[in-house]
Amino acid sequence: MGSDERCSWDDGKRRLNLEAHAYDFADIGVVFDGRFVVTRQDRRFNYGEDRFNMLVEFEGRVINVTFTPRGQRMHLISVRPASREERSVYHDRRHAP
Repeated sequence: MGSDERCSWDDGKRRLNLEAHAYDFADIGVVFDGRFVVTRQDRRFNYGEDRFNMLVEFEGRVINVTFTPRGQRMHLISVRPASREERSVYHDRRHAP
């Protein structure tokens, strides 16, 4: 189990995510710094804990971060590039009056 001051993660899942999407969980904690985000709860399944999908800009790109709050940290489940539809939602909400 890995962690930093804001996030925790499973090391095996971190490696798989890095291979699949080229995003390292160890770099993602900065997105929980109060910047603009679009977050929704993932209710597709009963995960046994609250799970959220967050659209946020990271290094100039909109990404989708799936996480669950655990104590004082956000436990990362996956990080991937946002889909075209997700990017549209993010930009529409960011520029809404």
